[in-house]
Parts: sequence; C-alpha cells; structure tokens
Amino acid sequence: MRMSPLISLADRDRRAARRPGVTLMEMLVVLALFGLATAIIMPNTSRMLDQATAHAVFFEFQRDVSAMRREANRTGLPLELIDPAATLDPAAGQRVIALREPWRYTIAPALKIDEGGVCSPSSVNLLSGETVIMKLRTEDATCRFIRVQ
Repeated sequence: MRMSPLISLADRDRRAARRPGVTLMEMLVVLALFGLATAIIMPNTSRMLDQATAHAVFFEFQRDVSAMRREANRTGLPLELIDPAATLDPAAGQRVIALREPWRYTIAPALKIDEGGVCSPSSVNLLSGETVIMKLRTEDATCRFIRVQ
C-alpha cells in the first residue's frame, strides 16, 4: 500500500495563505498589452474615420448637385454652381453649396445646368481646411461626379 508523502507544516501554511485572484504583476502585464494593442489600432481607426467623413461630404455634395439638377428641370430655368469664393448673383441662377465645417470646395469652370438638367464638364476639389482631400470631375451630362486620383 502506498503512503502519501508528508506535507510539512510550513508548506501547508504557505498554500493556505494563497488566495484566489490575480497578482499586481499579472494586472500590469494585461494593461501593457491593452496599451500596445491600442497604440497599434488607433492610427488605423482615425484614418478610417477620416475616409468615412470624406466620403460622407462627397455624397452630400453629389446629393446637392442632383437637387439643383432636378430644380433646373422642374422650373425650366438654367442654374450655375459657382465657386464659393466668387461673387454670387442669385438672379442669374448662380448657386453655391454649403458644406459642413471645415469642408469647402473649389470648382472650375462653373458647373452649368441647363433647363433640361444637362450638365457641363467641370472639375471640383473637396478641401478640408486647406488640404485637398478629393479631386472630382463630372462623369457625363447627368451631373454625376467621379473621383480622380
């Protein structure tokens, strides 16, 4: 018959003194791993958010141009989308599009929309602050813009 080894009183007290849970060192290692993962992920996440914002501004711009096209078709009057820095003459059918801050656009030449809703060729720069984020041009006479890069 086998006999169990004798456990010294000191070993038994040491085992009894241990409590279930985590040590300070284990918590610090986990926090360091979280910090490292965050440092790796954050630049990619901010870049994705910037791209999503740029696409949202582009789609808002395209939506506003489409609304101008529908208005020209509905009213039978030609419209012109001009650069916001130019002098606006609403009586001549000139319009500008307001974008969310800090976004703005430049357009050359002005986008002319005739009374049937047909658009002239034009190029647009979407800017955030002073940085050009997207370059666009009209794809066809339907006022659809495509990205040029």
